[in-house]
Amino acid sequence: MTPLAFSMLRILSDGQFHSGEDIAKGLDVSRASLCNAAKAIEAAGIELDRIRGRGYRMNRPFEWMEREACMEKLGNKGFDIEIRDVVDSTNSELLRTNAPHRKVLAAELQTCGRGRMGRKWEAELGGSLTFSIAWQFDRGAGFLSGLGLATSLALKRAMQACGIEIFIKWPNDLLHQFRKLGGILIEVKGDMLGPTFVVIGIGVNFSLSEKARESIDQAVTCIDAISACKPGRNRLFVAILSELHDILEQFEREGFSPFREEWSECHVYQGKPVRLRLPSGKMEEGRVIGVNERGEILLETGKGQLSFASGEVSLRGMA
Repeated sequence: MTPLAFSMLRILSDGQFHSGEDIAKGLDVSRASLCNAAKAIEAAGIELDRIRGRGYRMNRPFEWMEREACMEKLGNKGFDIEIRDVVDSTNSELLRTNAPHRKVLAAELQTCGRGRMGRKWEAELGGSLTFSIAWQFDRGAGFLSGLGLATSLALKRAMQACGIEIFIKWPNDLLHQFRKLGGILIEVKGDMLGPTFVVIGIGVNFSLSEKARESIDQAVTCIDAISACKPGRNRLFVAILSELHDILEQFEREGFSPFREEWSECHVYQGKPVRLRLPSGKMEEGRVIGVNERGEILLETGKGQLSFASGEVSLRGMA
């Protein structure tokens, strides 16, 4: 996607027809350049209606991210928000630049978005809320073991405030009816004794085309499919940042312990028999009895109560 393609899309965001001549004149480009921009837009998965004599129209307009409006609504939370049209990965960019404390980078489109365990985060232009936050902790990396769970709780609270009911899947996936709605990727740089530089990456599906669903290797859903009120991306963005402000500040003082009970109440597999695939490939089975103060999942097994810091959990009998 070129800068010209983004400029054209913003003109078409009102859902009305605009003649190619008017668009080209307003952007001070040739009709040939505009035609190439339209091709780039369609190649990115955005459907355009083209009618001779009427011009171009975006088939499914979406809400653009608005920095100033979000900053105003957040008030004195202290975040510095930057919104870009395209970035390879918001996490990678903040890590590359050693971003300052509370720096937030959101992207309309990520070309190489990343998820946990080396997975790719699939997203379409306008179809996701994707952003990352840089946070500096005075504590060492060992203190941060429950950070992902605390972050997922912030997203749960923000979703609920926007009228969306979800559950959390350990360690930090957001689910609706066992379909993935969003996820979190946390990357850490620093010493075991501190200070520690953390980048928290967040992705939430807002709308998913059939093409996008087919490219994802798990059951997924999106805000448009599950929410009657359909809150906009800017509203949810502000709600998440507001909750993260409160939770991260408390986490820095007290760790994961004060969030443990609330998190367990939101866990989709709480009290259920599950199968846990460990990074080594070994499988463990047991009943989920909660998480400990380090954010490790606790299973009641035939060998007694065991804790695990990482792995992929699923209901027993499910893939």
